[in-house]
Amino acid sequence: MFANAQALINSYLGEATDIPRIVTTVPKDRPARFVRTIRTGGFMANSVTDVARLTVECWAEKKADAQDDAQQVRAALLALRGTTLSGVKVHRVEEIAAPADSPDPDSTTPRYVLTHEVHLRGTYRKA
Repeated sequence: MFANAQALINSYLGEATDIPRIVTTVPKDRPARFVRTIRTGGFMANSVTDVARLTVECWAEKKADAQDDAQQVRAALLALRGTTLSGVKVHRVEEIAAPADSPDPDSTTPRYVLTHEVHLRGTYRKA
């Protein structure tokens, strides 16, 4: 059994950064500043390790603020190695894509996007 990686990471980012809103879905009424995490894939490395590929979008009214938030998220994610989140051990964190300037195509709202793989220990159960 594996934990919900998005929920774990959102909770952690809410504590580890000064970003006011961390979500998994873009709010209908978009706040001026927020971060969205999306599980964009991953794989089961073995019977007790889930590798969650998470893409993080950092939205803000100003490009510099979106970039600053992306750097905060990047540092927080890279600091996770060897820690435990709500009883779930984080074995490793790998950067797949560094923060990239990627404004929202519909609204042109400033947005930075980054992707990391977070290796999380699950619970092994014999069949």
